[in-house]
Amino acid sequence: MKKTTLLFVLLVSAFMAFAQDALEVAPAQITEVEGFNPAAKRVYAQLSCEGQLFSTKVKVSIDFGQSTSWLTSMSDSRLVDRNGKEIKFNSMIDALNYLTQFGWRFAQAYVVPTGSGDKDSMSVGGTTYWILYKDVDDYSQITEGFTTKRQQRNN
Repeated sequence: MKKTTLLFVLLVSAFMAFAQDALEVAPAQITEVEGFNPAAKRVYAQLSCEGQLFSTKVKVSIDFGQSTSWLTSMSDSRLVDRNGKEIKFNSMIDALNYLTQFGWRFAQAYVVPTGSGDKDSMSVGGTTYWILYKDVDDYSQITEGFTTKRQQRNN
């Protein structure tokens, strides 16, 4: 029985050894791919929202991984208009549509659940985070087209 099992394992591993080879593309062909920019860097951002009391509007915060203090991190990263007033969106989709104007693309969404943790309680909520990405030639292009509260204050 041990010999049969050993023979079976060897045969299976021999078939696995014939896996597909990696596609090799000459460097000249890569630059011909539409939209490919070898100098571009992919940057990511995390969107989160905070609901408004007695309103259906949401305030959206955007996190690029910038340094913030724990006291002001949420409010400093909110999107503001030219006058420095926080932009209130109808929903997260509204905020996503706003940011796609500036080259941002949706990558993934996830929820961090919150609640009492009591099995008898039906009170379960959560915070939804959306991950976006953008290809930039220079890191100064990350916030191109919009401003955060922190940027407004520093200008």
